[in-house]
Amino acid sequence: MPGQTINEISVTPVPVHYRKELGRNSRGENMGRERTEWLVRARTDGGLEGLTIANRFMREFTGFNDPEGTVRGLMALLRESLLGKRVDEFLEVSGGRVVGVTDAHKPPFWEHGWMSILAFDLLGRDMGVSCVDLLGGRVRDVVPAYDTTLYYQDLVNPEKGAGQVAEEAAESRRDGYRQFKMKVGRPGRWMAPQAGLERDIEVVLAVREAVGSDAAIMVDANFGYDGRLDLLEDFVRETLSANIFWMEEMVTHNVADYRVFRRMRDRLGSNALLVCGEVDRDPPGPVFVDLVNNGLIDGYQPDTVSAGFSRWQALEKWLEPTSVRSIPHNFGNSNFGARATLVFGAASKTFESLEDERYLPNVYANDDVTFEEGSYSIPAGPGLGLAVDQEIFAAKFGGNEVIIK
Repeated sequence: MPGQTINEISVTPVPVHYRKELGRNSRGENMGRERTEWLVRARTDGGLEGLTIANRFMREFTGFNDPEGTVRGLMALLRESLLGKRVDEFLEVSGGRVVGVTDAHKPPFWEHGWMSILAFDLLGRDMGVSCVDLLGGRVRDVVPAYDTTLYYQDLVNPEKGAGQVAEEAAESRRDGYRQFKMKVGRPGRWMAPQAGLERDIEVVLAVREAVGSDAAIMVDANFGYDGRLDLLEDFVRETLSANIFWMEEMVTHNVADYRVFRRMRDRLGSNALLVCGEVDRDPPGPVFVDLVNNGLIDGYQPDTVSAGFSRWQALEKWLEPTSVRSIPHNFGNSNFGARATLVFGAASKTFESLEDERYLPNVYANDDVTFEEGSYSIPAGPGLGLAVDQEIFAAKFGGNEVIIK
């Protein structure tokens, strides 16, 4: 029997708010308190509604002569790729599990991975099963998450310095988190090299003391140690007592520097995983293939929503013979991204932890997902198990909804 057909799609910009002001990282100014979630809702002639977000598409704005980054361009893409299509024609299913994308839809789903998540959501709702099952089935009962909001908070409140980062980490620990990622890389731009190194070290040691020895702490330099492997060696040495779980993007991805970095890490006696890949927009890019093939990284990080479920399925198949872990990037994906990463993590054998921006609730209805002892429970509903609270949507955001039929 033919599946349901998508007969209406809408796009709505929805504000999302952090619980605090987020500071800088090594490359950019303060993140601030608010971002925009570009909510896409696809409705069928049988009453189903599937969800995704188009944040990545809308961030590609380069001018009004280019459709990317504009609502008109987004609506044209959705009309061409999804409107009038059946929910069962996007993905190939065998034994109740998705095994690939149909040939007709692979090009748009590979370029715009967020559309593949919508396809999974609709298919799951149509079949009455969770996307976790479509992705291969549950491999864990809860999904660990890490607080990713420890930016250069010392520069937000310079009077407290590293103590500000430690204070926020301690508060997060009280809120139930057991894993914490902090931004380092201050030698690269915002401080003099030696002073930046010393502050990086101070922050790591202060956070370790604040969250306790049983918590996992990670660091992300956003390439802030480029050209300064000497300072990076000092950083690794001076933070050994903090037992860092992973070191992310300490330098730009290249085989030569990562070979030096890995040898340095081993020589100094650090057990930290070396991870990178969040900037890989067409994964796997050649340099990341080289890093994996040469055994130089331990974790790979293409974005959950940008790459999408279908491409991440292919990436995991590629990584399967290796020991490289899946650590999807999720920053900038708002509340929807947390749910998408949660679902992916529940079914992924190599998944490590969910990057949690800790956004305040906005447009989604409360459901059965809970957070306890640093982990999220798995949603039980069909598809992503996520629904829009229509009353909140209509009252606060409906006036900005754009609809095509």
